[in-house]
Amino acid sequence: MDITLLKNQSFWPHLSPEERQTVEQHAIASHFSAGQPVKLGSSNCIGPLFVVRGILRVYLLSEDGREATIYRVRAGEACVLSASCVLSAITFDVQIDAETDCDLLIIPTATFAALMEHNLYVENYVYRSSTERLSDLIQAVERMFFLTLRQRVAAFLIDESASSGTDRLTLTQEQLAKAIGSAREAVSRILKQLSQTGSITVSRGGIVIQDKSLLYAELEHSGL
Repeated sequence: MDITLLKNQSFWPHLSPEERQTVEQHAIASHFSAGQPVKLGSSNCIGPLFVVRGILRVYLLSEDGREATIYRVRAGEACVLSASCVLSAITFDVQIDAETDCDLLIIPTATFAALMEHNLYVENYVYRSSTERLSDLIQAVERMFFLTLRQRVAAFLIDESASSGTDRLTLTQEQLAKAIGSAREAVSRILKQLSQTGSITVSRGGIVIQDKSLLYAELEHSGL
């Protein structure tokens, strides 16, 4: 099993030889198909995830079944909220799905909890990473409360273009609706309106941003 991605993490140089050996012995390489929930057995708290290939979607799920995406985790990145049961400062649950086919490295919860307990650098890594992601959570909540649906769609398209490095976004309207916590029919209506302004074009293969300045103009009076 190739654990190069783990060795690239900031805490790795500060592990003792024994701790490195423990990680190498217990790390799990797992594959998840697109759309599959990321869990081991019945547990969502499976330990930190390191994405070798693919994209993970981390989101909140309300009691009535509505979803709101917090952030995505791409190849080379890590997700520590999947180990929330060992983080005393985290008191909420997140859901994680494989948005595309994914290959992951997982440090099991028990192994990682022991590392956190005995290695300050691992603990700092976890809480720093958690804090960075909590800012994404706050931003997601702010958008839900303070932006109109049209503005939320525009903001999502801008962010997705920046994250993927392209103005040609290969995602379905259903995926977009889930990402912003809305209904597909409502999102479809907004996309049609935005296409009429010339800011985007919509096809069966996805969405192409034609004029990003028009999308930014949608957000001018949002206050965010």
